[in-house]
Amino acid sequence: MALLFFLEEMQNLEKLLKKSIKSFGFLSVKDFFNIVLHHESFGYYRKNNILGKKGDFTTSPEISQVFGEVLCNSILLNSKLIEGYRNVSYIELGPGKGSLAEDILRTLKKLNHTLFLNIKNIYFLEKSEIFYSHLKKLFSSVNIIDDIEKIPNSYNIIFANEFFDALPVSQYVFTKQRWREVLITLNKKEEFIFSLSRKPTKINYCFPNNPSENYIFEYSEYMINLLESICQKVSQYGGIFFIIDYARNNKKNESSLSAIKNHKKVDVFHELGNCDVSHSPDFDLIKKICKNNNCRIFGPFSQSLFLQNYGINERIEFLIDKNPKLKNQLLLQKNRLIGEKYMGNIFKVLIITDNNNYKFL
Repeated sequence: MALLFFLEEMQNLEKLLKKSIKSFGFLSVKDFFNIVLHHESFGYYRKNNILGKKGDFTTSPEISQVFGEVLCNSILLNSKLIEGYRNVSYIELGPGKGSLAEDILRTLKKLNHTLFLNIKNIYFLEKSEIFYSHLKKLFSSVNIIDDIEKIPNSYNIIFANEFFDALPVSQYVFTKQRWREVLITLNKKEEFIFSLSRKPTKINYCFPNNPSENYIFEYSEYMINLLESICQKVSQYGGIFFIIDYARNNKKNESSLSAIKNHKKVDVFHELGNCDVSHSPDFDLIKKICKNNNCRIFGPFSQSLFLQNYGINERIEFLIDKNPKLKNQLLLQKNRLIGEKYMGNIFKVLIITDNNNYKFL
């Protein structure tokens, strides 16, 4: 019965997408993202158990509490610049199950109680109804919002871990001195394929200067609006904004779109609605937007460099000394977070602040 339901869901989403393409001639990559991830009946993020061992992917906070503890340590080393603010908000974009917030706030309470007490509000930007219910149970007083404009005009400590990679993104290719949008159409067998728009695209300041032939540019209008809003708050009222995510590689003539099912990469059109579809955020574009909004930028640093610089090795050794039976488990967790073959180099850490004299690495 479960298998039949699964097949029916997949077929219904496929039919919906094909119907849209037949009606309008094409589907934008952005709309494809929106439908397969967020469709109210068949979207990927409406499902249970998408995180963790039983899900399709595991985020750093789900691997080890040490991830959040080390991030918190980087804040604590800048605490003298923050303690003067009596009204601080903790904000997380796409918190999922809330593991990162739990680890950071617990560590902050233990190591700097003054700063912890200054946190008057917790805000989560979260649209998933499943995560919404879970977060409400986990945190007694939390504001769960669907619009970044609802965050307060206060000093904000903001985290976005694997958030930007899931935002619906548009894709463009530079060919024959023109930018053309990548679209999704159907071939004669009614299979999904990527095509280029016939008309060139009007560009804005976000597009790169002097691109090479076949350069692929990916960006999200929602991301730009969100970043501009956050940076304006950070610049005016003070704050620190951590972005931890996949970083796009230097091969700009390759699409960064990908899909994951059961912790393995699959084709982006595979089992629509039952795979996590994502892209690798363009950190150069993120930096450009933040600088345009009068913020300081630190990084991006590799996750490996950042976590080691702020004490992951020492913290793991401490935990091993405390409980030697967990040595292999703890070392495995550390390797997944900082190992070159795992998250260490694939993930980058970018920090955005107001213009105070913060120190990061």
